[in-house]
Amino acid sequence: MGRLFAALSAPQQATLASVASLCMTPFISLVIHEARAKIDMTTPSPTMEFSAEAAEVCARSRNSLKLFEDNQRWVVGQLEFHRDKIIGAHSDHFLGNTWLRLARFLEVDLSLFTYDNTLICTSHSAAFHIGMEPKLLLSDSGGAYALSITQQMGRCLGALGASANADGPKTFASHATGRALNDSEVRADQYYQRAFGGHEEPALSGLLTDFQAKVNFVSSLLVMGADPLDLEYTVFKIRYVTLHHVLASLTRLGADQSQTISNSSRAAIERITGTPEATAITDGGTRGFRNTLVHYDPRSAASSLDISEPLFGLVPFYFPDHDYSSLSALVDRCAHATAQGLNDWAGYR
Repeated sequence: MGRLFAALSAPQQATLASVASLCMTPFISLVIHEARAKIDMTTPSPTMEFSAEAAEVCARSRNSLKLFEDNQRWVVGQLEFHRDKIIGAHSDHFLGNTWLRLARFLEVDLSLFTYDNTLICTSHSAAFHIGMEPKLLLSDSGGAYALSITQQMGRCLGALGASANADGPKTFASHATGRALNDSEVRADQYYQRAFGGHEEPALSGLLTDFQAKVNFVSSLLVMGADPLDLEYTVFKIRYVTLHHVLASLTRLGADQSQTISNSSRAAIERITGTPEATAITDGGTRGFRNTLVHYDPRSAASSLDISEPLFGLVPFYFPDHDYSSLSALVDRCAHATAQGLNDWAGYR
């Protein structure tokens, strides 16, 4: 994280910095939330202390990575949250403000961010994953509110050892360029009515667009300048956790009888989740691998840990038919296939 923000703070990366930070926010929150939960196992530091609000924001941001696997909301609750708290908050804030009513059709309430013409983030996606209360974030005091939270997170990362001078491989932020980043502003209702075949309600299209952006990010921008078959631990983890939850969430959506989704959408879900690679990543027998990456808690695999091995020797324990190299290749194939499937289904790059 220290190397990432050191690269993003370079003057030539000013254009890239804000969007890249938004893409990374839930993963940063994951690191901080899990580390603070295990503070008794580390060296306590006053800079790891959070305000109650910062702790809640960090927890919500980290939890947003579960998508439809959020066991407090599941599919129905997540759709309600997105409809009311994300889409609704943005529409209330950005629409209906132009004094000339005849010109209000020109107002917009959704920003789309692309890298090399591939969607990697939206303003709705960012608001969902940043963990801050959307109406407060959009208010006049939103900037000060966000600054207070992010400063606390930054101090916590520093206490955990993040350093702008840390040795190690360059992150994607050193290889990406702001020239390839573009943003456009659209009406959310119009965009979501056309996305994913135009068959689904706006809240579902909005969440599927979030899935699309997240997978595009981990399949392309995140690994820029790196060997996708030999990634360092944190980058591999971000990739794997994203794929696991997007694929598991799509499977849950397809099986949820409370949702009326089109036949074409069901077919798209089956194509994306039915590949051998997707099946391997979401197999119940490998769930412990995801849990260990997320919680830093090896549990049953503790006796198999080997700090000198890639991913600490966890691969053969959870994937007996794979070693680190073959699992990395499987994850890479899955990332590209899932991104392609979501982009094709969405109808937008």
